[in-house]
Amino acid sequence: MDTSYKSAIIFSLMILLALNLIVWFFILAENKLVEMNFLDVGQGEATLLKFPNSGKFLIDAGPNRSILNQLGNFLGFFDKKIDVFILSHANLDHYGGLFGVLERYQPKVFVYSGADSSSETFKNLMTLIKNRGIIITVLKSGDKIKIGNNNMNILSPEDNIVFSEKNLNDSSLIIKLEINGFKTLFLGDAGYSFLNKLKRDWRADILKISHHGSKNGTNTDLLALIKPQIALIGVGLNNSYHHPTDTVINLLKDFGVKIFRTDQNGSISIKFGEELIIRD
Repeated sequence: MDTSYKSAIIFSLMILLALNLIVWFFILAENKLVEMNFLDVGQGEATLLKFPNSGKFLIDAGPNRSILNQLGNFLGFFDKKIDVFILSHANLDHYGGLFGVLERYQPKVFVYSGADSSSETFKNLMTLIKNRGIIITVLKSGDKIKIGNNNMNILSPEDNIVFSEKNLNDSSLIIKLEINGFKTLFLGDAGYSFLNKLKRDWRADILKISHHGSKNGTNTDLLALIKPQIALIGVGLNNSYHHPTDTVINLLKDFGVKIFRTDQNGSISIKFGEELIIRD
């Protein structure tokens, strides 16, 4: 083998090695970013938050065990750890999948607004949580969870408001996440007539649309306050409620909001770098 040929092979190997190192650099750098996965769980909602070196949070769990397939896709087969589960409110399409999550992922802390449902299913859930020794934490407006350099701010409900079965939607934990300079607002299923009465800093880059895009969850005044760039809608394909409504979709389009919906896009993954990295 002549010298020039050997030199060419060595040079080619060095190029391949350099390219490989560059690829791994970007992979490792991306893995250090906070990741939010808005999961396709049918007619319900679930959001997985992964904070590098600071744990995993799950907000809602959808209506049934379909959440387990989604978590398997985003956590991997051998990752059986979720640190904190946050329930927006006590409606089945938000907590039904938690029974399976408790079996497989064993969260250490359960967070909710303190508004209970009288349904036997919810009572069974709370009994199961207590029997497993999971810490139950009630959060109200003004409370904050600090996760590394990121903040989770609770905007509602107020401590002195008592919710009945008829207005459990308005008992939703309203959460504003502040991650790497970006703000994400979770409205649960609260109605705009309730939300518009609250004096809050609603401004957010990403909006989790209230109540699966129902007409009572979003209106012009609320969108004018939030000014979102991106809207996330958790909704089942061909659902019987006809969510999201054309009214809400048209409003979002009028405001120039980029819409992602689980019935059309499947699960949506967002990473918080210098810019938002969105994959569906």
